[in-house]
This record gives sequence, C-alpha cells and structure tokens, in this order.
Amino acid sequence: MPVASFSGLASGIDTATLISSLVRLERAPIERLEAKKSDLGSVSRRLGEISKRTDALASAAKDLVGARELLGAKASSTDESKVRVSATGDATLGSFSVEVRALARAERTYSDGVAARDVAGLAGSGTLGLSVGGVATDVTIEATDTLDDVARKINESGADVTASVLNDGTSFRLLVAGRSTGAANAVEFTESGTTLGLTRPENELVAARDASIVVDGLEITRATNRFSDVVPGVTFDLRGQTTGTPVGVEVERDTDATLEKLETFTKAYNELVRGISSEFTFAGAARIGNSLAGDSTLRGLQSKISGTVLQTFSGSRLADFGLRLQNDGTLELDEAEVRETLASSPDSLVSFFGANGESAGFSKALDDLAKLYTGPDGQLKTRIDGLGSRSRDIDSQIERMERRIDKYEENMRKKFTAMELVVSNLQSQASQLGSILTGLG
Repeated sequence: MPVASFSGLASGIDTATLISSLVRLERAPIERLEAKKSDLGSVSRRLGEISKRTDALASAAKDLVGARELLGAKASSTDESKVRVSATGDATLGSFSVEVRALARAERTYSDGVAARDVAGLAGSGTLGLSVGGVATDVTIEATDTLDDVARKINESGADVTASVLNDGTSFRLLVAGRSTGAANAVEFTESGTTLGLTRPENELVAARDASIVVDGLEITRATNRFSDVVPGVTFDLRGQTTGTPVGVEVERDTDATLEKLETFTKAYNELVRGISSEFTFAGAARIGNSLAGDSTLRGLQSKISGTVLQTFSGSRLADFGLRLQNDGTLELDEAEVRETLASSPDSLVSFFGANGESAGFSKALDDLAKLYTGPDGQLKTRIDGLGSRSRDIDSQIERMERRIDKYEENMRKKFTAMELVVSNLQSQASQLGSILTGLG
C-alpha cells in the first residue's frame, strides 16, 4: 500500500527531492550492471554476425564440390517445340542429333454411352477389374450406383488410373485414364456383371506406348518423355514428334555459371575477413567494455582461414586458379585466369575443391573449420551461449536489486512521513504553550 507523503509540510525540508536523490544513489550499481549487459549484448551480436559469415563461407564452398556443382554446363536445342534439353556440370560435352519418332502416352479408354450420369443401375452390377503394370484392382459396382458413383469408386480404389464422367453431346461416358505413360502401364479391363463396355477394343481411344528417339543413329525407347540416362549429365524432354529434320543439341561448358559460383565464394570469404578485421581496427579511442580487439577466438579464426587458403590440395593451391590473397587479407578473383583454367584443365579445379564429396579437399577443410567455430560445441557458439547466460544472470541481479530499492524507498518515505508528523505535533504543542503563556501574562 503506497505511503501518504507530506513533503516538508511541517519541517520545510524538501523530503521528496531528498528521497529521490537517495534512491538514485542506490540505483548506481544497477546502472553499471545495465551498461555491462549492453556491452555483453553488443559483443554477442557481433560474434553472431561473424558466426553467420563463417557459415555462409562454408556453404559457398560446399557449392563448389564435385563437377556437377562446380563445372557449369549449358545445353541448347535447335527446336524446343520438339526437344528441350538441360545439362549438369558433369555432362558429356558435344553435339548430338535427336529424332523423335514417338511420344510416350498413357492409356485413355471410354465406356459405352448412357443416358444420364446420376441415374442408378445404368452401369450394371458386379465387379470391374483393372490391371496396370501387373497390379490388379477389383472395384465392386452396385445396382444402386450411378456413373458418378462408379468414377468415385475407381478413384478411391488405389489403382494407377483416374476416372471421370464426360458428356459427348449425346450421352454420358466414363473416361478411365492411366496415370503413367509407357506400354508397360497399359490398363487392362475385365467386367463381370457390369455393362460399361470398357473391354471393347473400339472404346480404347489412346493406347499406352513408350517414347522412341534416335540419338546419333541409335534408337532408344523409354516409358516416359524424359530421357535422362542416354548422354551422361544431359536430359532430353520430348515435346513433339520430328518430321524429317532431326533436332540439333549442343552441350558446352558454362564458364559464366562457374565464375558466378567462384565470385559468390570470394564475396563470402571477403565479408568474413572484413568482419573480423573491423573488430581489430583502432579508431583512436579505447573500446573497453565491448571491445573485441585482440580477441583470441577471432584471432584464431582469422589465422586458420588465411592458412587454409594457402594450403595445397591435390597438388594445387587456390592461387593457381586465379584467386589470390591481397595485402588486407581478402581474396581477389582473376576472371581471365579462371577462364583459362576452365578451358585447359577443369578437372584440376574440381580435384582442388573436392571431387564428389571426397574426404579431402579445400571445401571440406573449410567446412571442418566452420564446424570448429560454429558447430554445436564450436568456439563461437560456446562464446555466444556464455554471453547469453551472463546477460540472464545480470537480469536476475537487477531484478533483486530493484525489489530491494523499492523497499528502501518505501522505508524512507515512512520515516520522513513519521518525522513530519512529529515536527507537526511539536509545532502544535509549541503553539498551544505560547497561547497559555500569553493568557497568563
């Protein structure tokens, strides 16, 4: 309950200001703790930024592992309405002739026509059997089922088909379409008691078939319109049949794509190096509480990063490919030298960064270094967690001190209020005594 305050009414002393000054003095340790917490937060945020940049560098390095990731390849088609083509970094380079003889198709079969889609019994009653790719499914048709009910039951049966009801203008027909292309996925029907007519050959509008292409004179068939295993690293997506003139396909090295990845790596490396260096920069005034100048963790990270860049992997160093350390510790990429390497010995670049996830390589070394600092038990992670713990401890200290100061302020107000009451009583008694003495005289 708040204490009633009579600031100086009897004594003439500004007790409110006096109490405020006393409380402010008591709060001085809290202000020092708050300043310390602010310093801890600043250090934690800056270490967190260094940690993020370290992870970004490791991620950029991972994108350079293996020919598929590092060596870009681009593919072009002389007629994308017939064949679209794409390539990965490990694609076989060269020119290819592609003739599309047939596109892969999925089965489409219609039932006989009926007068209505929502009248029961028009499909008969019994069992409709469907077999797709050797997997047989039976669907039970009741005499009370409409054509819509039959379509629903087929769709719920789990068979690799879809069913729907179409209006051809004169009647309603059930359409059963295979979900998968290829001759092996043809749909075979059996009817026992049903009258849908799905087994009639004339109701098969589209027969399931394989795709067929001729690449450089070699005929190849597949169940789908995507051929991804004919030329290593190259995918052909068929769009239409060719008539007479084959489609020309060109697969070549995409040097620009590789350069872009190397530039991303260089940028990530330089951002980390500059981030660390900025913490060591002397601005002419000492930074005490939140300074990281001379921090052993950052010094260690800085030293290990530059050391890794200078290491030899598979007989090469990063500088051999046109990425060199500058005086300020950053990397500079020589585009002309990188292009020369990609033209003359791309495999040496792949081996340096680490071919297809090998246990040794520049990218793996950087990833191991990042884990040493940002992993679950990493040095930066441990530092940041420790700073967070110290900050929470300070919050607890401040909370306890605030409660003590609140009690202190309340006690001060009680004491000064009591003093004012005593002074007021004494003044009242003095006044009464003066009146008595005046009356006696």
